[in-house]
Amino acid sequence: MSFPYTLITLVFLSMVPVTMIVPVVKDVVKDRLLGTNLDVAFFTSIPMLGSFLFAPIAGIISDRFQNRKYFIAAFCFLDAFLFYLLTLVQDMNLFLLIRFLEGASHIFIIGLLLSSAADRENDPSNKRYYGKGVLMGITGMFLSLGGAFGMPLGVLGRKNPLLPFYVGSGILVFIGLVTLIKLKDIGIHTHKKFHWQHLKKAAFENPYILIPFLFNFIDRFTVGFIISSFNIHLRETLGFHPGTLGLFLGLVLFPMSLLSYPSAVLSRKTGILPLVLLGSTMYGIFLGLAGTTSEFAYLFIYLLLCGVGAGVMFVPSMMLASKMSKPGLTATTMSAFTGVGSLGFMLGPIVSFNLQEFYLVHLPKEYAFPSLSFTFGFLEILLVLITIPFFKKILTKINTAEKERDEISLANSSALF
Repeated sequence: MSFPYTLITLVFLSMVPVTMIVPVVKDVVKDRLLGTNLDVAFFTSIPMLGSFLFAPIAGIISDRFQNRKYFIAAFCFLDAFLFYLLTLVQDMNLFLLIRFLEGASHIFIIGLLLSSAADRENDPSNKRYYGKGVLMGITGMFLSLGGAFGMPLGVLGRKNPLLPFYVGSGILVFIGLVTLIKLKDIGIHTHKKFHWQHLKKAAFENPYILIPFLFNFIDRFTVGFIISSFNIHLRETLGFHPGTLGLFLGLVLFPMSLLSYPSAVLSRKTGILPLVLLGSTMYGIFLGLAGTTSEFAYLFIYLLLCGVGAGVMFVPSMMLASKMSKPGLTATTMSAFTGVGSLGFMLGPIVSFNLQEFYLVHLPKEYAFPSLSFTFGFLEILLVLITIPFFKKILTKINTAEKERDEISLANSSALF
């Protein structure tokens, strides 16, 4: 089977509209609609609520009708309409409602595109990719790259902050049309339903599996801070225009995307947990420092190194959750892992706003944001410090889970003869 260039391209493009609008959030929410920093926080977190609630529904409906392409195309057109509608609405409450619906519709697109990649990788007739994890790894990398590429395109909103919404809407229409014309459904494979009781049982038997969950929650929690409070700090305090803002925020996303695959390869030699701890420490240190400087050169270096740290630990943290999962519960574990991350992303903007207000009341104004940035960075470092005493026990649990998988695989192989 040939490489699915069309699918990978659509995955890449699907993330561009999402991050393209981040640099103009301040212009649209605060300047155009006269909103507050809390409204900015809601604007960035509420689509994740839509994604969190509707992600399971997307999979259920698509599996029920045994179709991916028509649902992807339909929700591309719906999402494009909602993107355009955001440029027309003047009422903040209605604006946030449409933003919620936009997040819900976009998860149909992302989720079903990823399901299409999984279909190809889980198809036994596809000898090139079956069971190897290569295609999903490439798909995940291009998903991240699409988000990174979208950030600098915020420069389109320098004169007209609504232009990124128009362009994003056009990109979604293009994805929908290409999906209808070029994308093919291949060997749709359904997955076991997610049951929380299975995860509770797994956590009770191996409580250390909660550690990668905590890392993912804190990672996404800090990302919520970056695209909301840190975003506004760069625009209002440091005077960045949308293009410069997009470039600087892209410094975090580009290294994270490009280092995902190399870090997975490196983990075979170093082990997974050391990379998670090293990357998280590096990410936390430079995220904390990024809020303490107004010098472009230092900020550039801090955010770039922050992105390198994220790239080092991003994929290994997922691998840690997968390898610590009980045999037969990998899909359930990874579904919960993703859900916990979404919850962190949802809460990050809201908590960062309220914490900044607290610091503004109790600290001199010039120390409020540096303290906020330091707090979010320190959460990563604190989690690393909490994890280190359990290093050997976690490695033992990983080895035990892998041994159980090997025994099951050997038993299944023996049953064939």
